[in-house]
Amino acid sequence: MLLMLVVGMTAEAYNNTYALIIGVADYRNFTPDDGDLNYTVNGAISFAAFLKSKKGGSVPATNIVLLTEAQASKENIIAKGKALFAKAKKDDRVIFYFSGHGDKGCFLPYDATTMGGNLLYFSEVKSIFKAAKCNTKLLFADACFAGSMKKGLSSNNNLRKSLEKGHKDASNMNIAVMMSCQGNETSMEMGSLQQGLFTYYLMEGLGGAANRDGNRYVTIQELYYYVYHKVQDKAASRGHKQTPDLFGKFDLRLIVAKV
Repeated sequence: MLLMLVVGMTAEAYNNTYALIIGVADYRNFTPDDGDLNYTVNGAISFAAFLKSKKGGSVPATNIVLLTEAQASKENIIAKGKALFAKAKKDDRVIFYFSGHGDKGCFLPYDATTMGGNLLYFSEVKSIFKAAKCNTKLLFADACFAGSMKKGLSSNNNLRKSLEKGHKDASNMNIAVMMSCQGNETSMEMGSLQQGLFTYYLMEGLGGAANRDGNRYVTIQELYYYVYHKVQDKAASRGHKQTPDLFGKFDLRLIVAKV
């Protein structure tokens, strides 16, 4: 189901934000009783609304591409994402958010097949990010097995090198990836929250609940600490194991929201 993230040392550490936000619940080749989800589109819409709000940075609607249901085909995600992220200049930031099905090594777009066709592989997600020449690149994903992106990428800085490829000033880059669960875990949806568990606490944290020191800025460290414990505890209370993950190259003081 989801993922995101990064800003800078101050709330004004970047100029413009460009966000690609994806949510899929009613899959073309799945059924309500076999594969469809319930609240993933809610999560995508909520995240887009947050970015447009003052707390989210008052991102202009023209800088946000929201793809839900049939709009979120594999071809459309890649094409729209690359076109949007190519607008980002050095001092801008880009955000990729996905809420839907995931599998090891990939996300499932709207047109994924029951036989494993039309999957959005993590290598293709990286290709979308490579279209951006900015210093700040954030990824949030609420999806089962989302943490499998870390395998083979974070070791030896391979993820950093991959996303920095072709960038002239890679030393100042900030890359943060926050996943809803580990690579061998599944992510929960909860009817009582009308959200994916990860997305619910992600939005709550960004809205100010994660601001532990009261300075009116939510850092990536504060956000992860908040989401990690809330998700773990809530999942455990339902007999489920779900452990959010955070990796990449970034300063723990990076600000992700202003309260």
